[in-house]
Order: sequence, then structure tokens, then C-alpha cells
Amino acid sequence: MKVSRLPLSCFVVALIAPLASADNLIKNASFEEPKVEGRVDGRKGVSPGLVEETTWARFQSRDATGKVSVGMTDELARTGKQSIYVQFDGAEKTKGAILLSQLISIKGGTTYRVSLWGRVDRKRPLTLDQGRPYMVLEVEFYPDDEVSRVGDPVIRTQMIPGMAERLLFLSNKWSEYFAEFRAPSEAKFIKITFNWEAPKREGPADGIIFFDDAAVEAVPGTPVPAADPPTADANPQPAGAAPVPAAPTPPLVPSEKSR
Repeated sequence: MKVSRLPLSCFVVALIAPLASADNLIKNASFEEPKVEGRVDGRKGVSPGLVEETTWARFQSRDATGKVSVGMTDELARTGKQSIYVQFDGAEKTKGAILLSQLISIKGGTTYRVSLWGRVDRKRPLTLDQGRPYMVLEVEFYPDDEVSRVGDPVIRTQMIPGMAERLLFLSNKWSEYFAEFRAPSEAKFIKITFNWEAPKREGPADGIIFFDDAAVEAVPGTPVPAADPPTADANPQPAGAAPVPAAPTPPLVPSEKSR
């Protein structure tokens, strides 16, 4: 497998990759750098964090047994030509993998949306009839000093491929996982971490899942309230579900937008 850097002549093209958004705070969000040929294991020194124009600090397996591995590939992508993958080889009760960002500059008191698109491998899918790994998103907040933390971290957990009544990650299409949160007023930076963990009780997991198009974006409109215990009238939605309007008042003009 060959690993190469983008030539200088392609630098401008890389900055305007498909669906790149000026509002997305992540650089190298579609994992287009470094360039790879085929599927390349991260243990061979390839990582989206090992390039100059990137938000990523680290992407690696934390499993010493080799049953959880990560890497980059040009075999499958939602946009652009590349994606990252997490591979489980009979993994059970062991450490998983991590994708960690550098500090990302934000505005305190603003609502943000963190997202990542995923798709399980057709030939080696992660299914409900085996041990299910899970993905944990953690968002931490930092003030001006970039060292101490403020507020409580946001933590969201998603089973892979999902629940029996609601599969999120499929083999025939890309699906978006997202979570929204309001940054503390004193926050100046955030750090996002995606953790992939092996099953703890259900038996071993065997399969591959791909990820592409990460994003951190400010959400316009009314901020999402802090995570408090739900009231009797609350109807909380799982991470990745479409937001439910706060009031049932119909719009004056029917909306043509659909999800």
C-alpha cells in the first residue's frame, strides 16, 4: 500500500472538496489527506492528523491485542475520495479506538452541532446478531487559557449498527450521527473525541464501519437548552434524530423541506 502527500498543485482543489462548508469548523473534515491507495492500516503510519491543514490530533487504536484497528481508505467515500474506518476482529472486552481533535475555536453561549456520517461494510457488516460495539462522542469546553476546563462535558453514546427498532448505520447508504449542545458562556474552545469501544457483554464483534464528513457547526436560531432531567411533558429525541418543534403551531406556508 502506498501513502503520499497532496502535491502543491492540488492544494487549492483540496480546500474546495465536495460539500466543504465555510461554516464547518473542522479542517480535513472529509479525511482527504494524507492520500492513500486502497485500504491502509493506521499502524503503517497513516492518519488524518499527520498533515499540515487538519483539525485532527490523533486517530489510532488503543487495543494492544490487535482486535480493534483503524485506518484510511479510498475504497468508499460519501464525498471526496477517502474515508476512515474502524475494524473489529472478534473484539470483546478490550480497548477500542479514538479520533481526537485539536482545540476548536468557538463562541461561548452558542449552540453547536457535531456530526459524523457512517456506513457499515457490505462484505463484513456489523450486525444485531453479534456483539454490538458502540461509539461515544465527548465534547469538552476550554476557556482562554486552553488548559483548564469549564462546564460539564457533553457525552453521547450510540450503539453500532443501532437498536433493533432503529438501525442507524446500514450497509447500503451513509447515515448521519449528530448531537447538539450549548457551549458555556465562558467557553472559547472545544475538543471533540469519538471513541469506539468493543462490546462488554454481548459477545465479540466482527466487522468494519466507515466514517466520513465530520462537522462542527454553529446552529442558528434558539439555543438548545442544557441537558437537564426531563420533565413529565418532555419528549427527548435520540442523538441523530430530527429535532422536534417546540410548539405544534403549523407554519403559515407549507414547507417543502423534508428529511
